Amino acid sequence: MTATLRDVLTTFEEAGGSLTVAQMSRRLNTPPALLEDMLTFWVRKGRIREVGFANSCHMCHSAPGCPFIATMPRTYELVTGTDPDPPPCTCGTCH
Repeated sequence: MTATLRDVLTTFEEAGGSLTVAQMSRRLNTPPALLEDMLTFWVRKGRIREVGFANSCHMCHSAPGCPFIATMPRTYELVTGTDPDPPPCTCGTCH
């Protein structure tokens, strides 16, 4: 069974916190590539936002070439009406 857009949103509502694409894939039994497209849709609609860590080195400011970077999985969370705006990031790599 492939998840629907509504299934993705419902999973976040029930989770009560942030989820990675891998966690969503297991919960919904849906391929990660398909979930990425669904998450992109909900991010554009303002219902879900990407959270997490910047994948760039703060010492040498190099992303792919630095051997000291741990690439963190993309993580998302539900946006609710009571959420404050996230603090602005000053790392220069976030969007």
